[in-house]
Amino acid sequence: MDLQLSKILIVDDILNNRIAVTKILQPLENILVIEAASGSEALRQLLNNNFAVVLLDVNMPGMDGYEVAELISSTQAHKHTPIVMLTAHDPSTNDILRAYEVGAIDYLTKPIESTILLNKVKQFVKISQLQAKTDYLKSERELILEAAGQGVIKFTSDGIIQFINNKACQMLASNAKQIIGSHFNDWFKNVDIEAYDDLFFFLQSRANKLGLYQIKVSKLIDYNHNSHLVELTCTSSKNSPGRSIIVLFQDISSRLEMESRLTHLANYDTLTQLANRACFHQNLTQALKRSKRSQSTVVLLLLDLDRFKQVNDTLGHDVGDELLQGVAKRLTLMLRETDLAARLGGDEFAILIEKCQSSIDAELLAKKMVALIAEPFLIRDKEICIEVSIGLARSIDGKADKSNLLKSADIALYEAKAAGRNCYRLFVPHMSVRAQKQAHIETKLRKIIEKNLLDVYYQGQFCLVEKRFVGFEALARWPKSNFGKKPISPAQFIPIAEQSHLIQELGSQVLRQAFAVLQSWQLSADTRHLTMAVNLSAKQLNSYDFLDRLESVLDQFNFPFAKLTFELTETALLNDSEHVHKCMNTLKSMGFSLALDDFGTGYSSLNYLQKLPFDIIKIDRCFIQRLGFCHKTSALVKAIISIADAFSMSVVAEGIENQIQLDCIIPLGCNKIQGYYFSKPIPKEQISALLGLINIPSENRDSL
Repeated sequence: MDLQLSKILIVDDILNNRIAVTKILQPLENILVIEAASGSEALRQLLNNNFAVVLLDVNMPGMDGYEVAELISSTQAHKHTPIVMLTAHDPSTNDILRAYEVGAIDYLTKPIESTILLNKVKQFVKISQLQAKTDYLKSERELILEAAGQGVIKFTSDGIIQFINNKACQMLASNAKQIIGSHFNDWFKNVDIEAYDDLFFFLQSRANKLGLYQIKVSKLIDYNHNSHLVELTCTSSKNSPGRSIIVLFQDISSRLEMESRLTHLANYDTLTQLANRACFHQNLTQALKRSKRSQSTVVLLLLDLDRFKQVNDTLGHDVGDELLQGVAKRLTLMLRETDLAARLGGDEFAILIEKCQSSIDAELLAKKMVALIAEPFLIRDKEICIEVSIGLARSIDGKADKSNLLKSADIALYEAKAAGRNCYRLFVPHMSVRAQKQAHIETKLRKIIEKNLLDVYYQGQFCLVEKRFVGFEALARWPKSNFGKKPISPAQFIPIAEQSHLIQELGSQVLRQAFAVLQSWQLSADTRHLTMAVNLSAKQLNSYDFLDRLESVLDQFNFPFAKLTFELTETALLNDSEHVHKCMNTLKSMGFSLALDDFGTGYSSLNYLQKLPFDIIKIDRCFIQRLGFCHKTSALVKAIISIADAFSMSVVAEGIENQIQLDCIIPLGCNKIQGYYFSKPIPKEQISALLGLINIPSENRDSL
């Protein structure tokens, strides 16, 4: 027999780890490495593959390595598959014992010794090749001898039972005397009754022709009339008088149930029981092919719950999970059996509708969904309200491919959110104009970052008590050389940088420029007192390599860490993850200051002050701009300052632009000011001049 490739499955949610293990295994011959980024993906691979060994990471989101190993080991098809657990943490005895209990045969810690892993896998590959050869011999020459644990029955050419083993008697719930002499069709039936009436005749004809034939699923009716699902393997004894037939069979009810469970886990979301992302994309691809053949219309709806994170922040993730389940049930109730509802992740859902008669029908469905989701949910005796934004896109006669259809629906969803949320929008071509503009900005921004052309401006923070500038905030700006007809504001290009994953390098460039200025200040007694503030976006803070990137930049500069403040908005903290907490505590332990920016505009600001190590509160400009015109605003600002005092935090008032606002903020107890009244954002070359202009009359400050 030809030597077959031995398949090796690497399961790890981190791409670099999978690449590293694959590289270690390169010297091995006759292998095929298959990767999986999650437990669900690993289970999908196991549906269609047999593996020589599974290298399984312990710590993964969703199903961890222990759960995956237990599922693999409990299936009939894969219970003997070797599983080697990999972990980056020092395992306890309980960890190792648990690994063996769920079916692992070895447990290795990272960093992995290449030689050890390579030799272990090499042995499993050898075993796999030997097993493949053994299986081949079993199927062709030693089928009956290797049939321990299976029912074995010998039939005459007429289908009459001549011999039966003990296992077969047990499965038929009778004894050999009662069974011998009866006919095959008395005990075995075809699952599909319309396929063929005489199952024995069908088996006999196939076995006589092929020598060996297998029916994956058949039905056995035992002596007590109980039904069992069995797998039949039939071989014809060609050299025997009368060409007798030997049939091996085994009960596969449990195996089919487990395989069904594995299939469900691989294709459905465990929380909502809706189709998962992988299953949805597969169904969308097939739907578009059918649409092209039948000249019909496919409609795609993308749904996003509005401000769902606020539910998690205020009521907890358990309530948020129950809310997602409630949304899934309502969506399912509105759909036909032929429609598909999926949860793509988080609070994102998708609906796939085939053979939609008109866009009016799809819009009517979307309108009903918006109204139904807006009705209060009763969860744990509390009424919880949530809204949904929906984007619709159509593929008529299968003309739109999957990529364009998804893109169109996403653009329509963006339009629905821009229209105020809690509504739907059907994609029309002019919507793509905005998307094209964003793509144009992204292309330019990519080139700016690649060529290191990003500008950084600095806005001063003035202390009323010291009567001088005490610090500056670094602000990213589009370079003047790339303005074109008009400048592109940070409000435009920062979100695009976040969406396109350019924010990490953009942030690093801002850090490098700001650190260079901060370092230069240490050379003069006149500037040594100045602090520098740098903003961190949500994408930066939530990136798992953020601290590594920061340390890489810090290594290039020398300044007191106490002079640097990192400013974070509430949006950067919304997922409230352990990783975010760890990052912030690490920054604090390194000696940096932390500021909560735009304080008062979010729902959980007070909660963050209690849980996270902030040093500074920055009052949002929306409050400052109403000072002098609204007594409630003055009271609110005073309350914020009192809260800061109670937490031993300092306060910065943002957006002070005129004398009225300054006169209102001073009595409230805030003495650190940031805004156009004292300084617009300026290039670093103008900082020295600004520091010498403290006594210039306010009417001349607009020229800064």
